[in-house]
Amino acid sequence: MKRPYILIVFTLFILAACSKDETLPTVIKVQLESVSGSRARFTVAPGNPHAYYSYVLVSQDASSFGYSATDICNEEIVHMEENYPYFTTGSFTDVYCYRGSRQLSVTTLAGDKDFRFIVFQINPDSHKLIGDPVDINFHTRPIPQRDLHFDFSFTRHSITIIPSNDTTPYIWEYEESDLIDKLYYNATNYLYNIVGMYMEYGFLESNYSLGTDEWDFAVEDNLMKDSTEYTLVISGCEEGEFTTPPTIVKFLYTTHDIEIIQQIINK
Repeated sequence: MKRPYILIVFTLFILAACSKDETLPTVIKVQLESVSGSRARFTVAPGNPHAYYSYVLVSQDASSFGYSATDICNEEIVHMEENYPYFTTGSFTDVYCYRGSRQLSVTTLAGDKDFRFIVFQINPDSHKLIGDPVDINFHTRPIPQRDLHFDFSFTRHSITIIPSNDTTPYIWEYEESDLIDKLYYNATNYLYNIVGMYMEYGFLESNYSLGTDEWDFAVEDNLMKDSTEYTLVISGCEEGEFTTPPTIVKFLYTTHDIEIIQQIINK
């Protein structure tokens, strides 16, 4: 009869040891892996895999850009605590914190700007800062802006995209409007995320277009749904960065025809 009690005591001992490990100061190594005009990627590797940590990104345009890393992190923790009640699921650490080594990406950055990426260890119970934050400074690349706009021609099941010149690369995608609104909030964010996925898996170059591009929905896409609204979004794109504002076309697809509902055309 003693064995179950021994197991319980041993389990409690392990849990107590892990809990203590969570608050021990640890060395956190942060490596900037890549940076472009609007994206940056970091590898974060804490010496203690049980430690909780978070990060904050500060732009040169922020009033706090010149503050000490400690002050910035303490300010961020206050914001985290103020916003936490709006989350309906997950503990504070589930919502805001990480543990173990991982890669972290920041996106939708402004081009040609200074940024600070600050990683800090946090006490999971008191939410107090532990140790000194790791402060990484980086500068995003300039994003060129091109004089490029698009015209369209719809005929029954097909679309023809006609750029204003044949030498500037662009990218375009379409999806059900309801899915874009639900998953990405807007068409620009949808295209930005798709481009990020293409970059991640090495498909970006093969998805660029040059010159006039034609697409037959009935032939190329057998998943098109009858009487469904779709959103087409197009932008000049180089090295994964948008070089023009997006051009957006919402259209109703049927098995017999395509009806344009709305056009937001960049010219």
